[in-house]
Amino acid sequence: MNFSYAKEASENVKADALVIPAFESDNPLKDYACGPAVSKLFLKGDFTGKSGQIMVLPAQGAVKADRVILLGLGKVEKACGKVIADALADVYRHGSIDAQKIKTLAIATEVAGEPEGVKARDLGRAIADAAIFGSYRFLNHHTKDKHVKRVWVEKTLIAGVPAKHLAELKTGQERGAIVATYTCHARDLVNEPSNFMKPRHLAKFAKDMAAKIPGLKCRVLEKPELEKLKMGSFLGVNAGSADPARLIILEWNGGKKGDKPLAYVGKGLCFDTGGYNIKPNSLGMKGDMGGGAATICALGAIAALKLPINAVGVVPATENEISGTAYHPGDILHSMSGQTIEVDNTDAEGRLILCDALTYTQRNYKPRVVVDMATLTGAAVVAVGSKFVAMMGNDAETIEHFEHAFNRVGENVWELPLPDCYDKLLDSPVADMKNIGGNPGTITAGLFLRRFVDEGQKWVHLDIAGSALYDGDNWGLWNAKSPTGSPVRALVEYAEHCFANPGHKLDSEHGHKHGDGHLHKH
Repeated sequence: MNFSYAKEASENVKADALVIPAFESDNPLKDYACGPAVSKLFLKGDFTGKSGQIMVLPAQGAVKADRVILLGLGKVEKACGKVIADALADVYRHGSIDAQKIKTLAIATEVAGEPEGVKARDLGRAIADAAIFGSYRFLNHHTKDKHVKRVWVEKTLIAGVPAKHLAELKTGQERGAIVATYTCHARDLVNEPSNFMKPRHLAKFAKDMAAKIPGLKCRVLEKPELEKLKMGSFLGVNAGSADPARLIILEWNGGKKGDKPLAYVGKGLCFDTGGYNIKPNSLGMKGDMGGGAATICALGAIAALKLPINAVGVVPATENEISGTAYHPGDILHSMSGQTIEVDNTDAEGRLILCDALTYTQRNYKPRVVVDMATLTGAAVVAVGSKFVAMMGNDAETIEHFEHAFNRVGENVWELPLPDCYDKLLDSPVADMKNIGGNPGTITAGLFLRRFVDEGQKWVHLDIAGSALYDGDNWGLWNAKSPTGSPVRALVEYAEHCFANPGHKLDSEHGHKHGDGHLHKH
């Protein structure tokens, strides 16, 4: 997607179509210079600015663009970047784009921007999000499908920006475009079928990505190295797979030498059969590496933005397969930490690969904050639904910062507790612990991982089992049942505005103005 800026007023911009966003009102176009002329193109009351309204009209000389696309933003008091992004994304995937061959789309910003709407930087990010997510499609394996031939917007022309806000809006758009692009890379990784996305393929993507970004380093530890490190828990899960495990490591040193890094650790389970505790239906389990994809792509965005921090991403990549060499229920695994684990259920494998990755990360990088993320438990979807990330952790300030990071990008998060009373459910009579503790399943999974967090280490656990895959039920930027790339945007937001600025006053762009993107705390 190409972005450019028009010097002339919106009504004088030449384009295939001009999008005119408007808040709900009896006269929604009253604040536009072209409002009276455009209002003559439709009957009074046909367009009111109600949220979700899209009306495509021939311009008939009312503006210089060939067409006008009226876009309803809803109530002005609910104005925020997310509202604008969600509405505008619908324009980019609207059927008229293809039907009328709209390749250059101009967007009028006079009303949506400050002071009536949102801050200029947030508006810029909203436009980038809308354009990139609204135009997203995964076509790697299409050959003759109609979607391949469909016309999509190629150029977004941003018009009507007051000179005093131009620099801020442009900064927001440029940075937003980088983050949205890497989020779509994560979506691509999760969309790939497992025969095209084995651990070796995930490792290659990380290496190729790092090679394109100056200063970003990538190393991949192969199975012999993992054996030397005594990663028995990670390798136990990999035992049944013909594709050897890999530990993917990305390093970005944009901060001061010696500063403790931010560490992201993501589950890279490229396919999950459930092992000998076989799943009744494993369709969709190609997406069990969503946490690893998010980790890799968040590091890519952090490096592309040249954030002034040190950061590391660690992804244990494997499959959980059934074979004559696979691990069994009742096996005891010796983890890298030295703790032993009784395998009560081979389908609770994500925590088994994450625990060794957490140990490796803490021993080798001594991070200031470590965050793990995984499509870990179906119980998370039961607990918080399909549109929320379930978050746990051991440091109140870090938890609060992540709540604000999710809110800033318009994604939902809910903090769950980690009470000691449930920890004993993990006790085993034959090992230091077992890998499942029963209900509440999301919490006991978090408690299992907590056993591998060093004393004094700030740690957050994100269970993205619900949010990593859009369920098709009218959810903002996402346009079809497909991976969302969550939580790449929140990870980058936290890195830039919280981790990089300790003590920074949190700015909640969305506040409590709408249903999604709120702060939610147990």
